[in-house]
Amino acid sequence: MKRIVFAAIMMASAIGLKAQDCDAILLPYFNNNRDAMEGVVAAKLDLICRYARNAFYESDTIPAGAHVMPITDVKDKLNNVPLPANLVVNLETLSYYQYNFGYLQRLYPKPDAVICFTTPSSTHPYLVLRSIDEMYYRTEYPENYE
Repeated sequence: MKRIVFAAIMMASAIGLKAQDCDAILLPYFNNNRDAMEGVVAAKLDLICRYARNAFYESDTIPAGAHVMPITDVKDKLNNVPLPANLVVNLETLSYYQYNFGYLQRLYPKPDAVICFTTPSSTHPYLVLRSIDEMYYRTEYPENYE
């Protein structure tokens, strides 16, 4: 029975990985060094990708208690260039690791802080960065969030 559950989780994970471009999401984690990324075992890449995928969602409303910031507060970690105010969010390729999302999360002392970015040019006017806690729990215990 455990093998069947494990196999089902792995298949669901693989399907989810195809839904988002893990190469685009993960490459910044490895400082855009594809050789370094290819040297990592698949299970670890899967974990890192799932963590990043669980970072965001789009919303039409601001979640209760969320800290609100303009999307221009998000900056590319390599060149410090902010995201444009007219950004159209693409969750397929948006990389948690390419931008200073982790830094912005650490500005708030509690790991349950949620940050909401204004994205008026997108289909949904808000990009929500989940709390560090929720990112972790969604990654480690996906069965609780189906």
